[in-house]
Amino acid sequence: MALSFLLREALIPSRSTLAAILRSTRTARGLSQEQLGGAVEARHLHNVEHAKSNITLDMLKRISARLDVDPVALLAMASSYERQESLAEFLAHLQGEMKKLEALGVLSGLPSHFEGGNLITAKAGKRPIPNEKIQAVLACKAEGMTQKQTSMKLGMAASTVHKIWHSDF
Repeated sequence: MALSFLLREALIPSRSTLAAILRSTRTARGLSQEQLGGAVEARHLHNVEHAKSNITLDMLKRISARLDVDPVALLAMASSYERQESLAEFLAHLQGEMKKLEALGVLSGLPSHFEGGNLITAKAGKRPIPNEKIQAVLACKAEGMTQKQTSMKLGMAASTVHKIWHSDF
């Protein structure tokens, strides 16, 4: 029961449901897998349509262009089917999810992630040290405690304390 509830609540369709939607759409367009050629290799399309392979976003975009259907519409149709909702019910749910993202400022913040139309990449690495930890270490330092004492008092790794201790924060 719990698994079916989780699957029903998911917005991303299963590989099987998306495979069926792609196959059904291709068939409705009167295209064979070979005729869909150019979008993807026929053998790979066969594996996708039989839920034996995952589909990438780039591949979904190429296939949907050849099928003359927006890739989001294919995903929405598959999700609607999987959730056992009408398209109107699913779209109402999806609209609520979009409003959540908008309220979080996701849409308005997107331009800050791009420069000249390209995604700004960041170096992989550790998350920044929270300001509260920095302030706590600096307070211990100001009190005359050692790095080891500070590490033990705050329950922080000695390497983190050392980094803060010797940085210009």
